[in-house]
Amino acid sequence: MWKRLALFASLIFLFSMGEGFPKDKDITLVAVGDILPAHRMEPFIEESGPAYPYQFTLSLLKSADITFANLECPVSTKGKPVEGKEFTFCAKPPVVKGLKEAGFDVLSLANNHILDYGKEALMDTIKLLQDNRILSVGAGRNIQEARKPAVLKKGNRTFGFLAYSNTLPKNYWAKKDRTGTAYGAVAWVREDVRNLKEKADFIIVSFHWGGEGESFPKEYQALLAHQAIDSGADIVLGHHPHVLNGIEMYGGGVILYSLGNYAFGSYGKAEVSALFRFSFSSGKLKELEIIPLSVYNREVHFQPRVLENKQAKKVLEDIQDLSREFGTRIDIINSKGIIRF
Repeated sequence: MWKRLALFASLIFLFSMGEGFPKDKDITLVAVGDILPAHRMEPFIEESGPAYPYQFTLSLLKSADITFANLECPVSTKGKPVEGKEFTFCAKPPVVKGLKEAGFDVLSLANNHILDYGKEALMDTIKLLQDNRILSVGAGRNIQEARKPAVLKKGNRTFGFLAYSNTLPKNYWAKKDRTGTAYGAVAWVREDVRNLKEKADFIIVSFHWGGEGESFPKEYQALLAHQAIDSGADIVLGHHPHVLNGIEMYGGGVILYSLGNYAFGSYGKAEVSALFRFSFSSGKLKELEIIPLSVYNREVHFQPRVLENKQAKKVLEDIQDLSREFGTRIDIINSKGIIRF
């Protein structure tokens, strides 16, 4: 009996470490846009709990093997707002439990708000995430830490994540002796991706870039994205514009120039977005599924909701239009967009 219990316990441990997957099982990665669990969202979380923002998309998030997003603010009780910045945000520590409950595995911290309450709040954020077994990437106590990848294993495949911020203020960018975010310098991106290729089967690179409200990428964004894929990345994910951008198939990889907003704590102009679900099979990227969302907070009250029928079709047709200049084919099937690789 004790031998059986020991065997059962060891199987549970292996499964939790990613070794319990059947070798031929498809692996899914869900990626969403910016998360800001603070500001206008704060009273809703205080009333209904830290998992409040994810209620209507929870099944989609938790059904994925890996879930990724950009966390747009520090989570801490430490520090104070930096001086001279128009908008500064900080969330309270309980929101991390909501992120954990929603199934987030990896969060980018490389953005233009993560140091809004100083380096102490940033380091507190990293520790809080770590304590809740959520990986973070793109920021650290110096540039070496900020450029360090996040790596996790699912089944018999290893996934590596890198994140960079190309947004102002510049004093948020880490240096050898300065806490901050990883700046997306071409040489660093090339080096980091090539080094990570030795450790990971699939590489996902996140960039915080572009202009707020802009639907088309700038020239430097295409350069960085192409360099990342030429160096070995499989997927490039963009954040910061708050609106959706087009999708480019390039060099055997795929570039999503902006994932738009997700659970974002402001009453901004963003009304629609999407959840992106990647499927990997037999060691290859197999399919990308695009699931339209409403993120119009005056109606959904900071809880993204899946769109269907005519509303979904309109969002998907807009993504088709934005992707046309890249020659990307997106099929619309049952209120979802499909890209097959």
